[in-house]
Amino acid sequence: MKQDETAISKEINLGLRLFRQEEYYEAHEAFETAWRNTQTPDRELYRALLQVSGGFFRLKQNRPKAARKFFMHALRWLALFPDEHLGFDVNQLKTDLNLIIHTLDRGQVDHEAFKQILHPLDR
Repeated sequence: MKQDETAISKEINLGLRLFRQEEYYEAHEAFETAWRNTQTPDRELYRALLQVSGGFFRLKQNRPKAARKFFMHALRWLALFPDEHLGFDVNQLKTDLNLIIHTLDRGQVDHEAFKQILHPLDR
């Protein structure tokens, strides 16, 4: 992700940091706070991020079907945005989520491998 940390809310920065630390539930909460506090269309990008973190939380619980639902919801919200938005590589995020979903559909569940796939949330 190529972004100036000041360009997005402190909650999003916190959520990203927590996500990288694999604190997915807490990341979800931070993204949800940003979503609730934002009145611009950007809020739907934050909604997508909270869905992604929720999906990873479900993966850690070994609930791949629930994770898949979260990832599908994230794709729905991401579809509203151009390829890059607020410094996020939305196109790559959609590509990565589709790969994760395809992998889940094949019955493969590897949390560590999925973390390596999801590049746009790294900095």
